[in-house]
Amino acid sequence: MEIGKTIWFKSRKDFRKWLQKNNNRKEYLWLGFYKRHIKKTGILYPEAVEEALCFGWIDGILKRIDDQKHVIRFSPRRPKSVWSPHNINRVKKLIKQKKMRKASRQIIPQPILKKLEK
Repeated sequence: MEIGKTIWFKSRKDFRKWLQKNNNRKEYLWLGFYKRHIKKTGILYPEAVEEALCFGWIDGILKRIDDQKHVIRFSPRRPKSVWSPHNINRVKKLIKQKKMRKASRQIIPQPILKKLEK
């Protein structure tokens, strides 16, 4: 898979703004990340995944650019996709923090949603 246009967000807040505007309009996003040993700053992977989950998106393919950078493809989660234990825990936290959007909660499979709401 070829890397498309890549966006380098400076903060979690910037990525959230992009998702608010584009989550229903875009099929995917290549999100750029700096590796930890680099002094440049940007959104961190855990922050990006949490924001994506709030909007019903998920991380996918990781591609190395060079020794300093890589990109990850984010896209809307498919209805029957597999939920990892890590993402279930993240969503549980996001629900408690009231960060999950209502539409995004609707794509969570009912058995998982019932566990999360206990």
